[in-house]
Amino acid sequence: MVKQFQLYRWLRFVFLATAGIVIVLEPTKSLDFIIYLVSAYVAIYGVLALFDGISIRRKTGENNISLGFGIIALIVAVLILFVAKFLVSLVPPVLGILLLANGINQFRDSHETRKTVNVTPWLDYLYSALLIIAGIVFILNPSKTIIFLYQLFGVALIVLAFFEIINSRLYSNKK
Repeated sequence: MVKQFQLYRWLRFVFLATAGIVIVLEPTKSLDFIIYLVSAYVAIYGVLALFDGISIRRKTGENNISLGFGIIALIVAVLILFVAKFLVSLVPPVLGILLLANGINQFRDSHETRKTVNVTPWLDYLYSALLIIAGIVFILNPSKTIIFLYQLFGVALIVLAFFEIINSRLYSNKK
């Protein structure tokens, strides 16, 4: 069981590190590669879960949740190939609308609070203005913002990969 757990950790490490490095180095050219990589990761996870489920069924004679996870993961891997580009293109405008609405609500709430407390909340107004500006930028310039968010996501994946290695070492020392 510990060996299987370590295998899943190494699979996550390889996926996270590869995806993160590719995204950070070539954000505009890597989208197709990342879609295939994510789909392959989910498919490999599905196959491993199916093998685990079949192994458990042979030992106990009962169906288990690993079989269901494996089948669902394989279906999701195929769906990723077909819908990922469409969903990625929706992120900046949707996020922009959310930021814009949040900024307007923040300003309104700050203004209403000012009436009851009788203090001018300059920091709240600044925060509201920044949210509104970010929302407008996300809506009007989605290609630049998606590249920026994509690179931040790549950096986060690299950090997560290193956490996987650290955790893998911690667990291997606990045997």
